[in-house]
Amino acid sequence: MSNSHGLQSTGAQRPIQASSAHTSANFSTLVSTVVRTTGADVPPLVGSSTTIIEDTLYVFGGQRLSRTRPGLSNDIYALDLTTLEWTQLETKGDIPSPRYFHSVCALADTKLVCFGGMSPNGGNEANTSPQRPSAQHSSHQLPREVVVMSDIHIFDIPSKTWSYIPTTDAPEGRYAHCATILPSSAAFTNVNIPAQVILSNGVLDGLGGAEMVVVGGQNSANQYMDEISVFNLRSLKWTSTRSLDRYCGAYRSVVSPLPKGMTAAMIGAGSSATLNGTSGAIKSLGGGGGVVVAQGEDPSSNNSAPGNPAANSEGHAMLIYSNYNFLEVRLELQVRLPDGTLVEKPLAGPYSPPGLRFPNGGVIDNHFVLSGTYLTSSKQEYALWVLDLRTLVWSKIDVGNVFSQGSWNRGILWNKRNTFLILGKKDRSLVEDYNQRRVNFNHICMVTLEAFGLYDNPRMNSHPALQRHFDKGAQELGRLALGMRDLADMDFLAVGGERVPVNSRIIARRWGPYFMELLNSANPASASPTSASFGQNARMTPNNHHIPPTPSQISPLTRPRTLYLPHTHQTLLTLVHFLYTSTLPPPSHPQSSPQILCSLLQLARPYRVEGLLEAVVERLHQVLDGKNAAAVFNAAAMAAVVGGSGLRTPPAAGAAAAEDPDHFAKGAISSVIGLQKRGLRGLMEGRRMRERGRSVGAGVNGNGASVQ
Repeated sequence: MSNSHGLQSTGAQRPIQASSAHTSANFSTLVSTVVRTTGADVPPLVGSSTTIIEDTLYVFGGQRLSRTRPGLSNDIYALDLTTLEWTQLETKGDIPSPRYFHSVCALADTKLVCFGGMSPNGGNEANTSPQRPSAQHSSHQLPREVVVMSDIHIFDIPSKTWSYIPTTDAPEGRYAHCATILPSSAAFTNVNIPAQVILSNGVLDGLGGAEMVVVGGQNSANQYMDEISVFNLRSLKWTSTRSLDRYCGAYRSVVSPLPKGMTAAMIGAGSSATLNGTSGAIKSLGGGGGVVVAQGEDPSSNNSAPGNPAANSEGHAMLIYSNYNFLEVRLELQVRLPDGTLVEKPLAGPYSPPGLRFPNGGVIDNHFVLSGTYLTSSKQEYALWVLDLRTLVWSKIDVGNVFSQGSWNRGILWNKRNTFLILGKKDRSLVEDYNQRRVNFNHICMVTLEAFGLYDNPRMNSHPALQRHFDKGAQELGRLALGMRDLADMDFLAVGGERVPVNSRIIARRWGPYFMELLNSANPASASPTSASFGQNARMTPNNHHIPPTPSQISPLTRPRTLYLPHTHQTLLTLVHFLYTSTLPPPSHPQSSPQILCSLLQLARPYRVEGLLEAVVERLHQVLDGKNAAAVFNAAAMAAVVGGSGLRTPPAAGAAAAEDPDHFAKGAISSVIGLQKRGLRGLMEGRRMRERGRSVGAGVNGNGASVQ
């Protein structure tokens, strides 16, 4: 293999530094958590794959570094990331042959797609090439010859069944390549295809993916393969192989799809480039509706909104990142367009990461997160960096001294929880394990990316049916309805006596059970013959909350026409705007000030407005700065201990005050707590800067300068 193993000198960095060892320890605890895993004993592995689906990490294959059971593996282990317990899965079907340095990609939330790698036998593989193991990939306990594969197997998670996918015109076998599956919203025509991910209406899940793109890798002669191959997961055929003008592979490269709503033109276009159309136009409406804000969309497309299937129908772009020559590092970033065209994006900022070996990463919130092993003659550590894709500016994610000891070997982006995971073992040597290409699974470090301002709205990455988002036409219709006073049949009353006219049917549809409870509590039983005739079964309950209030539920004679909500007028205007349009006003609008957003953050969970919590957290991450860090921290701290059912308060704060099950089914990681950590981190940085300023001032005074 032609890879260089020279140690690299330290490059320029822009980390978040800690002012002292004590502060560094506190900072590490704030932004990261190191936990020992439990359950099944996962042996240390070489060349295994790690893939996250929902809240589970799957490990497949690899070479076992075990005295009792050496050799290649085709075992699959699952780590429940909410309990941190390993389980070895009992699989059936067309189980792939043991292998290492293969790829496994997530297909929606039910399947894994395995491709290529090296194996001591070809299994079902027809296109194989024998190879003698390279010392680069640790041939200890392996047969004298292994086969380089180009086969495809699909693992169905619910049934724990492997399916072999026979193909023709497969590309040359390879190992140590990079692969990813591009999202799609395409429709299937054959419901019996084993690789498909079908909804009840016969449409492919928007996150399921239609194409697997395989980049680079090495062949049986240990030579890099300068090509990109595409496998279509609808037709189950290889559709194209194109040349690549550089050498890419797992040792030096990372590939990742761009998120929904982000185009290649936005990369490097500056911070004004917005994802998911967050810029908006302010429109004044008459009719007593006050100032109403219509959130804008991508001006280049009417279909760019997240959750809109048309936005994905023409394919997705993807990133190809590589770092070369670890002595004199060269960084390269390419964007592969849906038609296969490659566009170069220059990386020429003053700060850049060093050469990272076996890098991993992914895209979250307009940012590309990168991790890998950093080795020099004077420093050996696992490093985390982030690239702002809008400005192409690098920053180092400094988690304090958490990686100062132990061996940390493999990083994985957990998009659903805005967290970066690093697998390792606290009592081993990083250099020794790197030389063996060894990955340990005894400990896991969870880095809270929200503490660094990296947050993806989980609803925008979920099933389209769960995305609280309306298309442009629906938003405009909601905005118009909000501005038409004649459509209102009741008022929300603010603490200052101001009234916000609303339509109870629209509010009931968009708000749901809690609004019904408020109406019920404001509608005591009446003794009038008219109201008594409706009966007990007419009372509104969570089971019939989808039905707007009608005479069969609440008598028109007794229905409340004014509902008091103990909030300011501006807060109620923004709340009603969200209920009508499912969007927040643009960050520049007064109705989207940090003060109002903090108020919405505290009422989102007790009021149980679907999608509001995630939208407010996302916006607060966008506007948080040194001036409002304290207010955001306090609001998040209060919101974290307010329950999601009425005004119920959980018995304990901290980790126990995580999101309610209706937000995160099993997770103990809260987006509110993540926002709280970022606010606290902002306060710590402000304190550090003030201390530094005082120390500089004292130094100047000590040199004879006067202090005014």
